[in-house]
Amino acid sequence: LFHHADGDLGAGSCGVGAPSFLCGSLVTTDCSCCNCDLYGLPDWNTQLQEVREIHYRHIRELHDAGVTMLRLDAALYENVTEIASVLNLFPWDYVYMEWWGEFPVGIHDRYIGNYRDVALRWKITDALATQANLTLLPQILDLSYGTFGVSNEKAIYPIAFHDQRTDKAVQETATYKNGLEYHQQQKFLMAWPWAQRILLWSSYSYSDTEQGPPGCEHGMDTCTPDAVFGRAGVARCMDTPSVSPMPRALAQSRRWVCEHRWAGVAGLVGFRKACGGLPTAVVHGRADGRLAFQVGQKCLVALVRGSNTQRPQGYGRLGAWSLAGLATGLPAGRYCDAASLSSRFKQGVTQCPNVVVVGRSGVVLRGRV
Repeated sequence: LFHHADGDLGAGSCGVGAPSFLCGSLVTTDCSCCNCDLYGLPDWNTQLQEVREIHYRHIRELHDAGVTMLRLDAALYENVTEIASVLNLFPWDYVYMEWWGEFPVGIHDRYIGNYRDVALRWKITDALATQANLTLLPQILDLSYGTFGVSNEKAIYPIAFHDQRTDKAVQETATYKNGLEYHQQQKFLMAWPWAQRILLWSSYSYSDTEQGPPGCEHGMDTCTPDAVFGRAGVARCMDTPSVSPMPRALAQSRRWVCEHRWAGVAGLVGFRKACGGLPTAVVHGRADGRLAFQVGQKCLVALVRGSNTQRPQGYGRLGAWSLAGLATGLPAGRYCDAASLSSRFKQGVTQCPNVVVVGRSGVVLRGRV
């Protein structure tokens, strides 16, 4: 839907690329991309009524097919008025825009939808993986924004996305190739109650980022992706990783990863529903690579910094953390560690892979993470 209008800046004035993916300006507050013809690509003249009618028919087909949510690619380069005049003819459940680092000027979120904020995931990855100073770990709870100018109320926060995949494991960039580190980061994003909207990533493995899904290889004119589910109806996905980074042979293989099926994700969906948006209070924040915080009156999050065999940080392997003696403030009882569940928590379930027992004084009697 890239627009073309008289007065737009051509490709030479609108260089767009890594790492900022902004336009020619050195600042992010002047909407320098807003009048760009992206890459000088062939595009639509959305000023014309007949063009908007073509777009209307396409959008109507999507809505009639059952699509209820939209992601608007390259939203910064769209004419907001013209795009909104088509999109807003339908009652979408949710619309968000691909966004990088520009400071919002107040019109896109008013007429189109929320912003994709990719900066928060960099900060989470730094706090849980690349930052060697363990004394800074509790500061992860002080994060109050990702991209400057994008408020929590108008953002959706992804943990990973297609434009930031890497051929090999890169600790600074959240992808499945980082194995257990990545899994901890996506679980933290789910358990941390501050972010109002989050977006998980589920994908396939690859040896280079130009590859399509398994079953579609370089050189094929046509292809049929391998089925995710086998004949017995069981998903053929990677197991939950246990090391960081993921073993090279596995990371470079060609199969479905299904990060959303890794142990703990389903359980944390329920945790997020119960605890999302509640206030937090640190109950363990010493400089030992371990962090625990209470969420509301009945929820607790505890984690341990991991280790990376390719990027040792100097503090060694911390291992499992015995929570015995931790003063949580929680009511007495047996608590299921939602982050250990491989399926959603159901009422009446009595078995849990990892149980934490809290005594009458709110102190943990036994349990570990």
